Amino acid sequence: EACPVHQDAAGYVALVAEGRFEEAARLIRRRNPLPSICSRVCYAACEQACSRAEVDQPVAIRDLKRFVMDWEREHIGEPIPPPPENDYPERVAVIGSGPSGLTCAFDLAQKGYKVTVFERHRRLGGMLAVGLPGYRCPRAAVDRDLEYLRRSGVAFRPGEELGVDYSMDELLGHDPRFGFDAVFLGIGAHRGLRMGIDGEDMDGVITGVDYLRAINLGRAQPTGKRVAVVGGGNTAMDAARAARREGAEVTILYRRTRAEMPAEDDEYQDALVEGVRVEYLVQPIEVLGNGGGISGLRCVRMELGEPDISGRARPVPVEGSEHDRDFDMIIPAISQRPVWRWLRNWRAQAEADPSGHL
Repeated sequence: EACPVHQDAAGYVALVAEGRFEEAARLIRRRNPLPSICSRVCYAACEQACSRAEVDQPVAIRDLKRFVMDWEREHIGEPIPPPPENDYPERVAVIGSGPSGLTCAFDLAQKGYKVTVFERHRRLGGMLAVGLPGYRCPRAAVDRDLEYLRRSGVAFRPGEELGVDYSMDELLGHDPRFGFDAVFLGIGAHRGLRMGIDGEDMDGVITGVDYLRAINLGRAQPTGKRVAVVGGGNTAMDAARAARREGAEVTILYRRTRAEMPAEDDEYQDALVEGVRVEYLVQPIEVLGNGGGISGLRCVRMELGEPDISGRARPVPVEGSEHDRDFDMIIPAISQRPVWRWLRNWRAQAEADPSGHL
């Protein structure tokens, strides 16, 4: 019941226990559009709710899913999706090929609708492909789940961006290239938030999502020798571990303590094992430069006060605790938001349209 997609975890765990692996794979695919991916990067809400934890520890539900999907790949090859429930004439455009868009496409295809997924990048998968490092979410797992969706009847159009290559009105109009009856927006949150401090416009400051995207897409992205990652979530852990793999000395700066850190424990522990340092109760207040680039980061010590709106203790600056740190690259990973350029373009077109049709 804790599973966001209502996966029958108890069902496939029981089938695995009986050695009925093929049936377990079919049961998993009935509700889960991304089983190869989820068996590796799902946060496993099912295990958090597993009553076995009251005895010793939760059943390893996510690892059992991974075993089943690996068994299917080795023994079944490319499974054949079941036929859809119906065959409807309506066509649906899904904007974004991340988890939200792919789930929508999967559910609609199962019901018998014609679905086309648009993706602005050439690489499909949304944040799975451009946000998660390959060591966490192998490209082969993403491609396997995408291929199953193709065999389910889902069409893909990569390299086409809403508001640039086509408009919302073209999607829902009579243009023969489009002509959809409905549009689902699953554009994700691909723009990292700024820290709001002096000096963050200098070269050498790049948000966590931008840094990971550049690496995942094979773009030129220099990595400093002494890197500060600002934040305490999974994106911060991913950016820190990716920078370590580029040979950098990496320090995560977090303004609260481990108890308030939202990163999953597995990711946090792996980061420590890989040599990432973590400093708590520290907040940047200025990026320092030397005329030729970043020379460091001015920080202030924090202490925890009363809970804020999130329910976590509010960090409060300690008076007189300002100090400078030696870094040559800063990666803020404090939060993300959607890119709304397509909506601004749409509004501009509507305001300029004398007919009032838009």
